[in-house]
Amino acid sequence: MSSAKESIRARRQRLASVPRACEACKIRKASVLSPILQWPPAHQTTRFGVIDLIRAQTVKQQALPASKLLREDKFKRLEHRLSEVENQHKGTVTITNSTESQSQLSSSPSTHLYQGSSSFATLSAEASKAVHLSTLVTTNSIGDSVRELGNLINTGRTVSSSDDHFLSPVSVERPVTGLESIPVDLVISVIRKIKEHGSVFLHGYVVSDITFIENICRRVYFPTDPVSTGLTTAMYGLLHFLLKEISILGEPLGTEYDLKTYVTHCKRNFNAGIETYNILVIPSFENILSLTLGVIMAQNEAKPFLACTLASAAASHCRILGYHREKTYQSNHDEVTQTKRRLFWSLYVFDKNISLLLGRSSSFQDFDIDVQHPPLSADIGHKPWDQWFHMAIRLAKAQGQIYDRLYSPAGLQMEVAERGREIDNLELALRRWRTDLEQIDGTHANYPQIFSLSQAHWDIMYYSTLTSLLRATATPSNGGEISSRCFQAARLSLQSHLRSFSAYRSSEVLSDADFANWVLHNSSFTPFIVIFLHSIPTRSVSDLDLLDEVVRTLEGTRQAGRSFQQLYELCATFARLARHLVEAAQPCGGAYDPDADTLQLPEAADNMQEGWLEALQTLDGVPDGSSHEHDFDISAIFADWMNGRPLSQADPS
Repeated sequence: MSSAKESIRARRQRLASVPRACEACKIRKASVLSPILQWPPAHQTTRFGVIDLIRAQTVKQQALPASKLLREDKFKRLEHRLSEVENQHKGTVTITNSTESQSQLSSSPSTHLYQGSSSFATLSAEASKAVHLSTLVTTNSIGDSVRELGNLINTGRTVSSSDDHFLSPVSVERPVTGLESIPVDLVISVIRKIKEHGSVFLHGYVVSDITFIENICRRVYFPTDPVSTGLTTAMYGLLHFLLKEISILGEPLGTEYDLKTYVTHCKRNFNAGIETYNILVIPSFENILSLTLGVIMAQNEAKPFLACTLASAAASHCRILGYHREKTYQSNHDEVTQTKRRLFWSLYVFDKNISLLLGRSSSFQDFDIDVQHPPLSADIGHKPWDQWFHMAIRLAKAQGQIYDRLYSPAGLQMEVAERGREIDNLELALRRWRTDLEQIDGTHANYPQIFSLSQAHWDIMYYSTLTSLLRATATPSNGGEISSRCFQAARLSLQSHLRSFSAYRSSEVLSDADFANWVLHNSSFTPFIVIFLHSIPTRSVSDLDLLDEVVRTLEGTRQAGRSFQQLYELCATFARLARHLVEAAQPCGGAYDPDADTLQLPEAADNMQEGWLEALQTLDGVPDGSSHEHDFDISAIFADWMNGRPLSQADPS
């Protein structure tokens, strides 16, 4: 075959078989005629004053079987991991506390970061693909260039390593020391119990796969790969909720172990991990899971601003990794794909709810999300819970739209007619949501008692959200008007609150503190203020009694934390004030229309009738039932609410 017709592949194969001289032979300008593995030994070049150390080392490495190298590397890693397990059983868990493990973490598998269609990387990939498809007949040099370009571009996705998330030149994971170990026997018992009898926690949001939790525990307690802070933190967070549930429900496992102590240990270990730099900054599945569990804990402890911070960090990780886009899941078929999908939507629900409660924009924008909802379980007992999860996503979307379209700066500047249409459309969407919720059949649902308690909770969420929607009137610049529909929704919300509290108490399973943590932390108390305002001009005794009944339910929740104590004091103050103003025939701060049952509010709090706001703070003649009323400014809270800021349980703090 002539050289002109020789293909590139054939030419490369021919040149690869041609023996080449080693570095020493090149220096002495001697040719080597033997194949690459038959080079003359080093002693043949010593007489020329040059020893071929490079080629000798190459031959030695090639002669060593690759399988033996892999076995030796694996034995070293297993020996290191066994040493770590021994340290864990000595009473103190140390995460990546050796130089070797830190170097392994630094060279851990890279992460694919999501980039949208407008990014340079995506446009480069499209250009490369277009050139490749359009180049039908080309020379060898052009073909090589096209293939090289394709290898450089990773289909629009950027590959990131841990080094990219540190400003310091040496990016190693900082060790988290002093963690309190949880006995392996207890962890195994928890996993076995959940496998046999299930768990309420697995029927909620976040995680529904017990094998996923089992795998996390195995990877931490019996590691064969480096254990990251995010993985360990996620494990302790999951164990915290599972052990707490077992303790609350009085499972037999509680008689074998001091579960309260280990719940505390898990919480401390979780806190130590969640407060590290890596969790907040480095995008990874384990870190997102840890942050989402942190959001739940912060909400349960009535710390909405902390929950907002953690949710924002987790949302940022989700956007960086592309969890909000369906194509991310289509190209990723690992065993935790569905858990990632469920984790994203759980975070979405929390974030949208917090957005409305705190009057802040959400970290997720609906126009940027196309990921599908988690699939429904085929199990007849689990399916109703999954259907409720879908309903929670829909309600969260509506809550986000209420803020975006009505309470945000852009929403407040809309024309009156446009705001009116938005209110009507969102109200219609909420009522359709309510109809669909009532169609869910929970006859065969697992944990029927908890499922029934949750139904009352849905009523609170629906009517409180509806009240916040109808409170945002079409004319916010003029102080606004509270309509008859808003008064009705607020009244139904407080009545649902009373039914839910009664159901929790009669269950003899959950305490008043559990009611506070599981119900009050994600519900708006706007309905309480609306009924307070309605009771004064109408002289409604039924409204006054309703306010007092709600206050009595809050009295038992004060032990759940300082914020719940303040919530009780605030609501008790408003209830006493309402009764005082009604008995004194004090005029209301606004124009009430008895025929339409509407209340026109003044444009600003300082325009209210003289003496009315002063009564909010001084409460002259009102029996003093609280010793901490001076800790918060009632008039300031009321003024904020009038300006469109929804009132949540944490506002007093």
